[in-house]
Amino acid sequence: MTKTTGNLAHQPQIIKDPQDVEPQLQSLANLSLQDFAQIILTANFARSDETAHSTKNYAGTNFYHILVKAIRDVLATKGFTAHSHRNIELALHDNIVIGVCKGDENTGNPNQEPRSQYKKGDVTLKLLGLRQDDNPQQEKLFSDTERLHVKGGKLQLTLDEKERDVWVLVHYSIKNTLGDYQVKAELSQPATYDNNGYINSFANRIILDFGQQQINNAAPEFTDNIDFKIE
Repeated sequence: MTKTTGNLAHQPQIIKDPQDVEPQLQSLANLSLQDFAQIILTANFARSDETAHSTKNYAGTNFYHILVKAIRDVLATKGFTAHSHRNIELALHDNIVIGVCKGDENTGNPNQEPRSQYKKGDVTLKLLGLRQDDNPQQEKLFSDTERLHVKGGKLQLTLDEKERDVWVLVHYSIKNTLGDYQVKAELSQPATYDNNGYINSFANRIILDFGQQQINNAAPEFTDNIDFKIE
């Protein structure tokens, strides 16, 4: 059944089969599963030196900062550039924009829909232009040139006179031991948030299954309330 929220009809498409994932990533901006495996492994390694003496947020903070950098570093050869918009860290391409978001335990599970692990700050929610799912008639929070909007059933961000589809690298980490984390991830398009400020649905989801590449000690994490750091 289609769930309608404001102008956004929520009928998620879930891409999970390996033979479908690669073509879908390729169609976005010449992306590949290997790109994201490298990104996740790089960020995960940043917390491998965590010890019992590390601060509480050490692993998550390191992971977040290196994750954003790794996305930009790895995708630079494919035309992506770094961009910060209202303190939200993004990677921009001519056709799409990629942010990051820490999800819950359902991240990467095609049979369950994840939501953000942290509630989003007002800046993120306003920028995203997401409609609160129980209040579809809420007023517009930003002008059309400053926020995401719905076009053809997709969220888009308008910057420098270009419209870009918005995707987020959603990640969830399972801690095995100090410095040893396993990560699940998906590249998805956020759709709605609930009345507590948590993103609770995604329009399209590409499940990133790294197989044997995703072995412990080399994955991601996030942090914060504003987060398109979307953390």
